[in-house]
Amino acid sequence: MPHTQLNLNEAADYLHLSPDKVEALIRSENFSIRYVRKKPMFSKRELHDWMSKKLLGIVDDSVDKFHENVSTTGDESSEPENLFLSQFLEPSVICPELSAKTKNSALRGLVDIAIQSNLVTDETELLELIMEREALCSTGLANGVAMPHSRIHANYLILDSFLAIAHVPGGIPFGSLDGKLTDLFFMPCASNDRIHLHMIARIALLLNKTDLADKLRQCVSAEEMIDTIRAIESEFVSSGNKNERQ
Repeated sequence: MPHTQLNLNEAADYLHLSPDKVEALIRSENFSIRYVRKKPMFSKRELHDWMSKKLLGIVDDSVDKFHENVSTTGDESSEPENLFLSQFLEPSVICPELSAKTKNSALRGLVDIAIQSNLVTDETELLELIMEREALCSTGLANGVAMPHSRIHANYLILDSFLAIAHVPGGIPFGSLDGKLTDLFFMPCASNDRIHLHMIARIALLLNKTDLADKLRQCVSAEEMIDTIRAIESEFVSSGNKNERQ
C-alpha cells in the first residue's frame, strides 16, 4: 500500500543500498522518520520520491549505482545486461506527434495515450497521481526531455507494466532543468515499485549516455520509435558488457 512503513533493512532492500548507507541518509537527507522502540521507520512513499528525484537528477553516479545493485534482486529481466526497457514498448502507447500547448494538456495527453494500453483501471486516479508527483517538483529534465510519472499507487491501478512516450513538435514550457522547452516525454507505468524505479533508471541512463532523444525526434511513427529504442538499448547493453570483459 502507498503508506507502508519500512524498517531499516526493508528500506535498504527497497533502495538497493546497504543498511549503513541508509543510516547515512538519515543524517544527510531530510527524511520524515518515526521511531518505534528507538528504531527508525521510513515512509515507503517518501523513499520512492527521494529515489525517483535522485535518478532523474542524473548529475552523479546514482543511476549507475542503482543498476549495479539492482541485479541482486533476483529478477533476471531487470538485470543491467538485459534489454529491460524494450520489453515495455507497444505502438498503442507511443505518439510521435502529440498536440499540446501547456504542461497540463501534455500530462492529460499522456494519460489519454496510457489508457490505450487497456492496462490502466482508473484514468482519473492516474492523472491525479501524475499531477501530484509533478507538484512535488517538475520531472522536466535538460535537453527537451521530461519523465512524468506517478508516485506510489495501489496495485490494481496498472495491470501490467508499459512505457508511454510522446513527442510534442515545437515543445512546451515544462519547468525543465535548463529552462528550455520540452518536446519529448517518457511516462513509465509500472505494476510495482521496483519495476517503476528501474524503468526510470534505465531511461535516465539511455538519455544521459546515448543519443536516444535526438534519434527519437527524427522518428515519424510509433513503430520507428520502438525500433530506435530497441537498437540503442541493445547497443548500450552490448557496449557495457564489452567494457566489463576488458
